[in-house]
Amino acid sequence: MPFVDEKIFKYPAEDEALVRRLGSGVIAAWPHLPEEARQRIFAEAKVAWDREHFVSKLPAKLEAIIKRRQG
Repeated sequence: MPFVDEKIFKYPAEDEALVRRLGSGVIAAWPHLPEEARQRIFAEAKVAWDREHFVSKLPAKLEAIIKRRQG
């Protein structure tokens, strides 16, 4: 069962606070998510649209923020 649709999620600037809050919720729930869900979220996060088009070492930075929250 797919977790998200296969299209790129784009949001207007006025929704950015909501997107950040959802991201914070995902980070908080991370330890309780099934591994399949975690892998899918990481995959989607790596290709997500953002105004910052290039983030160096993105996968490592995504993993680091999860570890900081859990540590």
